[in-house]
Amino acid sequence: MENKERNSFIKWLDNTWYHYKIAIVIGAFALVVVVVGLVQMLSKQEPDVFIYSVGQYGLTAEAGDKFITGLEEDFGYDANGDGKCVFDIKIDKFDMITDEEGTRYVDDPTGQNLPVQRFNLEIMAGECIIYIMEPAFFHANTKYLASLEKELGYLPENAVKGKGIVISDLDYYWAEKYGEDVLPQMKQTSVLGYFPEDYIICLADREDRYKEDYYKGNVEFFKSLVEFKH
Repeated sequence: MENKERNSFIKWLDNTWYHYKIAIVIGAFALVVVVVGLVQMLSKQEPDVFIYSVGQYGLTAEAGDKFITGLEEDFGYDANGDGKCVFDIKIDKFDMITDEEGTRYVDDPTGQNLPVQRFNLEIMAGECIIYIMEPAFFHANTKYLASLEKELGYLPENAVKGKGIVISDLDYYWAEKYGEDVLPQMKQTSVLGYFPEDYIICLADREDRYKEDYYKGNVEFFKSLVEFKH
């Protein structure tokens, strides 16, 4: 009796697989995607500092991890009071060209529609507060950026348009700590060396979409970065 039931079940499985194997494979794949997405969403920690990088030079996943880890180690800051120091970064890379006057701009914006849309969405309604930007992006979008004098309580001497600082003007940019971890063609040695020395670091303008403590925490980190001394 048991063998008969077992054979019937095996035949049922075989018949089901024969007729519905494509649907079963698709369903199993969809289930895995949903489960992985839920796990990532539930395990993702709220960042204390959120950085947005935009320009011609992107970071590999490994470089991005080293960049974030380096900042966490050097500027550990628990803005949300959860007992953890968590930094995060978003990166959008653009193909850019330089005109005869030396000005860089986005090459074929239509052909790069997705990163253009992500950039516009981020600067208008995103969650990142600290930006590291290609100069061309910075100068074209200063109206969306915060006044450093207002947020820091003073205007740094090397401020650009009162709203940003060239990263190579920061003492931290040249901090001798990370050696060969930076891009080989660069001389600088801190993790900021993953970016070209003319990139500009700045703050998103204070808006209602940001929680007050979250915004203040990012400003405090920014201030520590600006005031870093060897």
